[in-house]
Amino acid sequence: MASGLPLRHPRPKVLIASRQAIKSDRGGMLTMSDDNVMIKQIVGTHAPDGREVDVKPLLHLVEDILKRATLQIDTSLTEYAELEDKTHDQVNFVSMLNALSYTIDRISCEIAYKALGGTDAHATTVSIFNILASYSWDAKLVLTMAAFALNYGEFWLLAQIYSSNQLAKSMAILKQLPSIMENLGPLKARFDALNNVIKLMMDITRCVVEFKDLPTSYISQEVPALSTAMAHIPTAVYWTLRSVVACAAQITTITTMGHEFSVSTTEAWELSTLAHKLNNILEHLKKQL
Repeated sequence: MASGLPLRHPRPKVLIASRQAIKSDRGGMLTMSDDNVMIKQIVGTHAPDGREVDVKPLLHLVEDILKRATLQIDTSLTEYAELEDKTHDQVNFVSMLNALSYTIDRISCEIAYKALGGTDAHATTVSIFNILASYSWDAKLVLTMAAFALNYGEFWLLAQIYSSNQLAKSMAILKQLPSIMENLGPLKARFDALNNVIKLMMDITRCVVEFKDLPTSYISQEVPALSTAMAHIPTAVYWTLRSVVACAAQITTITTMGHEFSVSTTEAWELSTLAHKLNNILEHLKKQL
């Protein structure tokens, strides 16, 4: 008589699919000295409909989530008060969230679903751009970061409170968080690398939002260098979204495999390469601001 369902059997397939997707991307990130081909494809998806979205209140919320989604959490009342000032006191903040929540959820589900299937990272990134075709470049970034914050924030929220909250404990067990937290040592370097990439993604997002706030006349006439920088915004947005996909895929792999997860050389290489790519993009943008 069978003793029970083989609950752990599907996991290696997910891990293999994820690692195959990373491996298939490896050549692309190494051999393309410029991003012209990919960026032309991305620009081809860009069809803004003229809507203006004030993304700054949402960006502040995303910043707060990702800042707290670490092992070292600071829950000072001062920071909470600051968040209230930047978001909830905004007159149109709630209505903006109502208008954008469907899109944020859709992106979040798209990333999670394709991460489980081991879909090629570039293909997943393009699918996100298709969803966000009608939005401006800065809105594409902030909405995708919000979608990532939903998943990453939930992961760490449960990790931080499951030991003292029964509901969180039950949910955490479903996600295998207790076993992950109990065997966190081997994964610490991986989470440090993830947090480094996340910080770079947020820094680039802030820069792009700052560029959007600059007067058009200032960009095109008084400071020609800024006009050149604006031409590189699609590249910055592409690699940031691609990094979101990569980070989400690694979190999915960790939660799927639990404490059985082992870091491969390919996965370590991917985060390192993305961090290097993002850092170069960030330095270029900062020089122009």
